[in-house]
Amino acid sequence: MNPTKLLLVMLIIFGLIFSPLAVVQAQKEPSGKQIIDSFIKAKGMDIQLGTDEYKRTMKGILLGEYPELTGKGSSFIRSTEELGLVLAYAGEHSGYNELGEYRELDVQEAQPVLTDIGQQLQATTTSSLSDSRYRAVNYAYSWSISGGISRNPDYPDFGFDDCTNFVSQAMKAGGFMEKGSGDGCEYEVTSTEWYVDPNPSPPLWCVGSTRYWEWSTSWSVPWPFRDYFVYQNVYANEHGWTISVATAKYYLSSGDVVQLQKTNASGDWETYHTMIVTDEDSNDLYVTYHSNGGGFDEVDKPLSSIPTDINSHRYLLVAILFPEVYLPVVRSSGSSTANQENNLSQNPYPSPLAPEAIFPVILPYPAP
Repeated sequence: MNPTKLLLVMLIIFGLIFSPLAVVQAQKEPSGKQIIDSFIKAKGMDIQLGTDEYKRTMKGILLGEYPELTGKGSSFIRSTEELGLVLAYAGEHSGYNELGEYRELDVQEAQPVLTDIGQQLQATTTSSLSDSRYRAVNYAYSWSISGGISRNPDYPDFGFDDCTNFVSQAMKAGGFMEKGSGDGCEYEVTSTEWYVDPNPSPPLWCVGSTRYWEWSTSWSVPWPFRDYFVYQNVYANEHGWTISVATAKYYLSSGDVVQLQKTNASGDWETYHTMIVTDEDSNDLYVTYHSNGGGFDEVDKPLSSIPTDINSHRYLLVAILFPEVYLPVVRSSGSSTANQENNLSQNPYPSPLAPEAIFPVILPYPAP
């Protein structure tokens, strides 16, 4: 047979053998977009790539708001590899990359140390917390509604991206004092100051719907918040990242903070969400935060319901070192008592004086 014809026959045979295998392989490893598109179609959701609704849906996927997609028993995701593809795609299209550029420090993986009883830890309840932790947790409960919106009018409201602002409020309720002040117009990019103040009479050159408040980015943005508490001060211990709820439970308890990290287009890890731990049991931590993909509050959400992936989505563990706060308790007769439980009214938390009129603020995180 002619050598040219023989080569052609061999190429045809090779193609017939391996082409079906390539098709099967492609079917086994669909892209994150393909998986999400099939989920959106199955749900009958009419959303388009690039719209705000699409971004909110991607944010909801990252936060575990679609357990039928990312939870156990999903009919859309068949492996940890496919879960990673879904989380990576959702992170890329969630809108979080529009929050501004912040250079974060490298974070090590959290490595729990086994005790005599292993990693099984005794559950902590709010009744056994220190006074400062109790106040932080109680503040979080007081200003959040599961599936609704509860915002303290004495602080600005960042709408769909209110998470770090909310946790900062809880930290202040737990005894941390504000530090610094603004220049008279909206936010200041800083990790060395931590404050929020009303600005009822801003100068004429200060424009925008947030002109009636001034605040530091450490108050409202995830990475500057952690930078302020962990690196600029000794107000917290950063125990590192993990994809394991058991490891998170080893290091954290009620009143501590869990942040979420995702990879960006450059492959670097960036922090995009802040949550406060409000409860725990023998199996899980429960987090409370503002806000989910729809802009609503989440109360006592199981941390295990927020999906993780070693390559694209993980927990960042921040143990808060609360100051001990001793507040006088006033009886009806005007005398003091050591029973501080009687002093806890519905919302007994210090907050800045509100402007004469409350101005609605619904904006994303400030970017430099």
